[in-house]
Amino acid sequence: MLSKGPVEGGADRLTRGLRRAVAAVLREPRGVVAGIAAITLLALVYAALNLGVNMDNKTSLLSQDLPSEVRARAFEKHFPLLSDALLVVVDGASNEQAREGARRLAARLASRPDLAHSVYAPEVDPFFERHALLYRKVDALETLADQLARFQPMIAELSADPHITTLAHVIEQAIDAGGKAGLADELASLLRYFGAATVAVYAERPLYVSWSEMLMGDAGPPRATIVVDPVLDFDALLPAGRAIQEIRRVAKDEGLVRETGFRVRITGYPALNDEEMRGMGMDVGFAGIFSFAMVLVLMTVALRSWRIVAAAATTLIVGLIWTAAYAAATVGKLNVVSIAFAVLFIGLGVDFAIHLGMHYVEALRDGRDHEEAMLDSVEDVGSPLLLCTLTTAIGFFSFIPTDYKGVAELGEISGVGMFIILLLTLTLFPALLTRRLRLPGPPKPGLRPWGGHGRARPRLVLGIALLVTLVAIAISPLAHFDSNVVRMRNPNTESVRTWDDLLAAGTASPWYIDILAPNLDQAEALGKELAGLDLVSQTLTLGDYVPSDQADKLDVLADLAFLLDVPPAPPSNPPELSPTGQVAALRALRGALDSDAVQHGRSRGAAAGRLLQVRLDRFLERVARDGDPQAPLHELDKSLMGGFPAELAELHLALDPDPITLENLPKPLVARMLSSDGSARLQVFPRDDLSRRGALNAFVTEVQAVVPEATGLPVNVVEFGRATSRSLIEAVAIAVGLIAALLFTLWQRPADILRALAPLVLAGAWTVGCVVLLRQSFNFVNVIALPLLVGIGVDSGIHLVGRARRGLPPEVSITDTPTARAVFYSAATTLISFGSLAFSGHRGIASLGVLLVVGMSCTLVANLVVLPALLPQGGAGRIPA
Repeated sequence: MLSKGPVEGGADRLTRGLRRAVAAVLREPRGVVAGIAAITLLALVYAALNLGVNMDNKTSLLSQDLPSEVRARAFEKHFPLLSDALLVVVDGASNEQAREGARRLAARLASRPDLAHSVYAPEVDPFFERHALLYRKVDALETLADQLARFQPMIAELSADPHITTLAHVIEQAIDAGGKAGLADELASLLRYFGAATVAVYAERPLYVSWSEMLMGDAGPPRATIVVDPVLDFDALLPAGRAIQEIRRVAKDEGLVRETGFRVRITGYPALNDEEMRGMGMDVGFAGIFSFAMVLVLMTVALRSWRIVAAAATTLIVGLIWTAAYAAATVGKLNVVSIAFAVLFIGLGVDFAIHLGMHYVEALRDGRDHEEAMLDSVEDVGSPLLLCTLTTAIGFFSFIPTDYKGVAELGEISGVGMFIILLLTLTLFPALLTRRLRLPGPPKPGLRPWGGHGRARPRLVLGIALLVTLVAIAISPLAHFDSNVVRMRNPNTESVRTWDDLLAAGTASPWYIDILAPNLDQAEALGKELAGLDLVSQTLTLGDYVPSDQADKLDVLADLAFLLDVPPAPPSNPPELSPTGQVAALRALRGALDSDAVQHGRSRGAAAGRLLQVRLDRFLERVARDGDPQAPLHELDKSLMGGFPAELAELHLALDPDPITLENLPKPLVARMLSSDGSARLQVFPRDDLSRRGALNAFVTEVQAVVPEATGLPVNVVEFGRATSRSLIEAVAIAVGLIAALLFTLWQRPADILRALAPLVLAGAWTVGCVVLLRQSFNFVNVIALPLLVGIGVDSGIHLVGRARRGLPPEVSITDTPTARAVFYSAATTLISFGSLAFSGHRGIASLGVLLVVGMSCTLVANLVVLPALLPQGGAGRIPA
């Protein structure tokens, strides 16, 4: 038998006290049930009225005393407009259409102070529309001037008559002028758009020629971004929900829908959090329901009694209500992490009923009556249950002093919940089985999933366990913490996809670092220093919005304006505007495309011409079959030439800018780059793709080495990761130390303590090794699994070692006891029910499910295979009496 410590008498007194308490419950079951029902009703009402959700991740997840949080708040005091911004991305069929849609939407949103504190749309700001060309390099402007000079005759003719008949005619002229020299590459875009427009007419999807791309070389996606500082309601479950819904409604009212060629998408942290909360709510809710269902199924399989299952389920529900009431009274509002307490409570809380119920059923089968069976079961498992409650609570409470406030609150709620479920398991559970759900007789034997063969060859078991542990420890340095919070979210949501699009858009990337400088001069000096770093692509201050070489650029633009500032030339051969004349012009263009320059040319323009010829043939065939060709011809004319007049007007405006100075920069821009007290903002943009593993940390580390006080989204995310990793290490160290101290105080036997903790250590090492082999990573969400794994790992070891300490007959193996079966079923409940999280669309929740499955599997093997091999043996693999 395992040795008993000198304080065993204290444990015996505790056991007798628990027995007397449960005996009192059995004498007055009706009163106990009625009293608990009354308390539960009050707790339910209180929780419903007072328990809320705080979705402000900036204040609810981390300690506000962290240096990174202090710096972030200091920056926001100078630039409050940058906090919690929504990015409304307007995509159109062309650059002109996207900008026009963004212009209309921004104007509507700016008129809604109830919806947005501020609205800023730089791409459609009149200042930048007029001065856009000054931000190009001199060489690029000269190249543009040469291209526009070649297009000048076509521009002049189209400006006089902007219709497809004129366009078809000028393309004919360009083909004839090319001759043997081939078709100019500059026409390739125009010819491709022309062909695509003929297809779009009958496909009933709008398409508009991007004249800005052809005339001014505006490449890139036809997109404009509006920065909205929304009115958020943090008392609501979804703080940005109303703002996002209203933005979508306004966009629809403005006709910015797919049917008209638009797509309006919303991203930014409020939108990311909104969609994350929606997804997590569904996933966690499903996991909670599925977990509860699996509890009932597995308990039915184990105990073969619906009455015990009903009593356990009722106890679990009541405990959940009491715990929610405690959370309402102490925390008040749950955060995105602590909202998962219900799932953890179900996974851990059911263990109490399983252990007590398993021993109760075994006692009934041994011939004892109800009261004797219940009291003997309490005597067997009461003390271990109390000890497991203490150790599990320690595992949760160990997070309270850390900087990870989100898990700290989860630990407080769940830790107290363990004491609540213990109390109810020793009161409500036996009371229900005595009064309302009393068994008519002992249940049939349940499934015995675990036999005593696990200890047949203990040395082999220990040798294999040691080898696996050494391999796991060897590869554990490869495990890493992924601090990219966006990568945790569901990749199929609009906000994440849009965010990823912006990441790939150069300086439009939202992953920039912000630095607060005392004045503009110091910001510019620091920007030059940081621009030389390996991982920095560029830096940006307000001064960078004043372009260099303006005198040279203005000369080039003046010459170009003079070239284009001629009266519109009438078409050299004015075609008819009737459908007959339009069809004739298109047929003439189709015939011109038969030229050798198109058919045998190797230029991009020639290839585009051949494709246009094929599409024109199809279009003309459809027109010929239509009874009324006017409608498709009108749509083609609108697609090709609808945006030309407006774009030409913008071109003329852009060719006549004023010199840019700090004084005439637009006020919305200045407010975002220079505070009222003269403090200046410096933006630092990454060179690498920050979605790559380690790139985000490397970028932040390099910049912080020069400017430790740097802030911004990348810094906050990396510091969040560092604080989380540090908090987890602290919490695990505190938990293991306190649990070991508690066990030593109660058991006074280091060998027994080591046996109880060994499965936890082994399962921890194996879990980390499996995470590496499965190419998973730790993140802000799946770390929730750690207190659960610590609690179950320690609890199972305590139950098994505690059972061995009480002694077993020589012919009975520890793995043949109800204790071992209870350990198996309690672990299996968590394994199967929480494993459903692995199928979540939210990548963080899915990784939580994977980690729980891996960790619980390792814990189960460590406790039911390795731990029995560590226990003293007698006879043929039996523990001596």
